[in-house]
Amino acid sequence: MNETLRLIIAQHQQNFLDQYPIVSRDLQILPVPRKATVIIGIRRGGKSTWQHEKIQALIAEGLAKESICYIDFSDDRLDFLRQEKAEPTVITDTYYGMYPQNHTQKVYFFFDELQYVHRWGQFINRLQTTEKCEVYITGSSAKLLSKELATELGGRTFTWELFPFSFREFLRASKKREAIVDIASRDEIIEAFDDYVQKGGMPERLLLPKDSMAVPYFQNLVTDVLIRDLILRYDIPHPNQLKRMVQLLMNTMSRLITVNKLKQRLSGERHMLSPALISDYLDKIGDIYLLFTVPIRSYNSAVRAVNPKKVYAIDHAMAQAFSHATSENAGLVLENMVFVQLRRTMEEIFYYKTAKGDEIDFAVGPDSAIQLLQVCWSLKGQNGTKERERRALLDGMEELEVREGWIITAYEEEDITDEATGRTIHVVPAYKWLLESGD
Repeated sequence: MNETLRLIIAQHQQNFLDQYPIVSRDLQILPVPRKATVIIGIRRGGKSTWQHEKIQALIAEGLAKESICYIDFSDDRLDFLRQEKAEPTVITDTYYGMYPQNHTQKVYFFFDELQYVHRWGQFINRLQTTEKCEVYITGSSAKLLSKELATELGGRTFTWELFPFSFREFLRASKKREAIVDIASRDEIIEAFDDYVQKGGMPERLLLPKDSMAVPYFQNLVTDVLIRDLILRYDIPHPNQLKRMVQLLMNTMSRLITVNKLKQRLSGERHMLSPALISDYLDKIGDIYLLFTVPIRSYNSAVRAVNPKKVYAIDHAMAQAFSHATSENAGLVLENMVFVQLRRTMEEIFYYKTAKGDEIDFAVGPDSAIQLLQVCWSLKGQNGTKERERRALLDGMEELEVREGWIITAYEEEDITDEATGRTIHVVPAYKWLLESGD
């Protein structure tokens, strides 16, 4: 029995019921028999808090705290488990040494930042085959976010993605009503939506005592993610170039990018990266849930490869910490919010370009039930915005043979039926769409 581990396990068990600021999440994470439950997502996105919520729920159901083993492997007292010769079985040897009677009953293991443990994959596989248990794993490094996870655990896992707060969860965290039932609740939700636009969904952002702390908080968080999850993990030879590339991408939120334009921009600042390396970094940045790219909708892989991709951030407020304010920022922020809400439930998201060359922001779902969505902060104005958005969407609907399309705005709502074709465009306020799309 390892005395340090014994102390850590016992300390956590004593603190399980301590008041811990928890916001219940909408993601329903269900364990699968004989498979480890892995929760992945951006660092500081709420994964550890979810574990604490699950632990408290188990205790509320009557489970003895001695049947729960929680370990945070980022604890510096556990550095000995990072050594190449370390044997992770010391974890279960210590726990079952404390509670030998638990070999015959189900034990719940919660492992946070497990990637720090040497040979953790073999350890988890052995634990699941030799003991009666449920295993929950969270982690932030690319090792736990990428395809390496399947290699490490040989398919003995079921993975769930946890994103920053949705608008509904933001309302819950702000202790606001989560449904529109009358004018008062609508006005309260609209006010909270404006707050969500400013603050975003990263849980810690809501705890900052001053709004002026947001920019350094987000910039430091992105730097931390890059250093711990990419630069150190992959021994990146160009850390400064990678950091600058991410800054540029954050400032390009909801816009089209190409590898060549990124290369030219970096080269102009004397940050030399090859197109192949930029593409590789883009993939790795997606692996750690920092930024995502969306291709054009096409069955032809060559068409997808040569066309620009749209870039979105895991959190719109995070991206704004790197951006220069412009009059069009509000629309870009709203588009990023819509993307993240879509990404909560699906991985395949595309943009669409009509035969006339007009862009439709999102084309999602199978051919038999494809949805086309445009995003625009407001359709009002003197520059023909409403007609332009309507015409592009109708063209796309005709080309893809769909009867309904959507324009998501900040506050406006109406149904527009095209007399010539009978097709309907639903103009939906974002605060309502964000709530209803989570149902």
